[in-house]
Amino acid sequence: MDDRISQLPDDLLLKVLSFLPTKVAVSASILSKRWEFLWMWLPKLEYDDSEYSEEERYKLHSFIDLSLPLHKAPVIESLRLNFDVCNRFDPIYSDDIEKWVLTAVSRCVHELSVTLASMHYELAGLLSSLFTCKSLVLLELTGKIFVNVPRMVFLPSLKFLILRRMFYSNAKSLHQLLSHCPVLEDLVVEHNKDDNNTPFTLSYFKILDYVEEYARDDDSNYSYYLDDTPKLEEADIESTYPDINKFVRSIRAVKRLSLCIRVNTEEAFYHEGIVFDQLQHLKLCSCGSNWSKVLVRLLKNSPLLRDLEVYLNDDHTYSRVDAPVSWQNQLDCVPTCLLASLETFKWTVVYGSHEEIDLVKYILRNARCLKAAKILFRPSFCQQEEDKLEMAKQDLSLSFRGSKTCQLVFV
Repeated sequence: MDDRISQLPDDLLLKVLSFLPTKVAVSASILSKRWEFLWMWLPKLEYDDSEYSEEERYKLHSFIDLSLPLHKAPVIESLRLNFDVCNRFDPIYSDDIEKWVLTAVSRCVHELSVTLASMHYELAGLLSSLFTCKSLVLLELTGKIFVNVPRMVFLPSLKFLILRRMFYSNAKSLHQLLSHCPVLEDLVVEHNKDDNNTPFTLSYFKILDYVEEYARDDDSNYSYYLDDTPKLEEADIESTYPDINKFVRSIRAVKRLSLCIRVNTEEAFYHEGIVFDQLQHLKLCSCGSNWSKVLVRLLKNSPLLRDLEVYLNDDHTYSRVDAPVSWQNQLDCVPTCLLASLETFKWTVVYGSHEEIDLVKYILRNARCLKAAKILFRPSFCQQEEDKLEMAKQDLSLSFRGSKTCQLVFV
């Protein structure tokens, strides 16, 4: 006997099934004849074997092999494949993934995500077909995937591209790919030290998320450079960038910037005259030996800055050093952003050094429009440290504030 749920329209039943893991949704076909073929029209498919045993993984792959060709939806909204194949190197898996992705491409897939854990795969066949997919809007590739970008590349609908820890067939692969994505807006690149790509040019992105693995030779001349990005609105960048002048000039149009960049010498600072005339939100990592001097330059050159956050990346605490800037004498004139626009200031993981306290005092004293300042001190591990941090809090609480409405909060 059919229950009330089975009497619902197909569209509504498909929506219910779409909230279930794909394998569970297919299993629902045994509930009644009404449900028997509904799974074939699911618009979103997700397969994940990361928590399966070796035997269960084999069964899942066999299940996908049998069920996916029977799928009848003319459009697959999304296909997500997350496989943990670190213990086996079997070309069958690579062939299977290529076959499944080809099925999705033939059904005008909109979003495709492939994650392979800890295995180096040759996916040339997959990418040759994938990189001419006219319907693809989002592409996410994660893991040790070997990317062989073909000569024929055109992704006319791709707006979101996420590439994490990839390996490329030659030094121009990534440039070849990006050059043929005419409407691409959001780019996430996380590369590893063995990545062999040459610099690429970005001219039309709105959002860029770029992470460069830190474990590499300091004298390496490898880098990406970002040239001519007039439409770039938001950038989140971690890098040991060798040519900071070219780098800073390329992102000067951003409105939101999160920056973790190591500048080892003062000579490496970007030149005077490069102004971030649209920057309103800035996050700066306090790792590296010259981070505070970078902050000085950014404050001077960001006249519209409204929100400032200094943070310390959890992975970079080993490289953290006290700020070398003497804030009492560093700036011969107060930056425009402090006098006219800065409204919020946040600093996480403060150690309580004199240089850090001087920086906070400087901002509190000169930021005339400041509404809120939030300071997060690092946890203390002994009574001496706790006393030091308590004294720092009292010192800041009693310091002069240029804004009468500023609320100072310690977390």
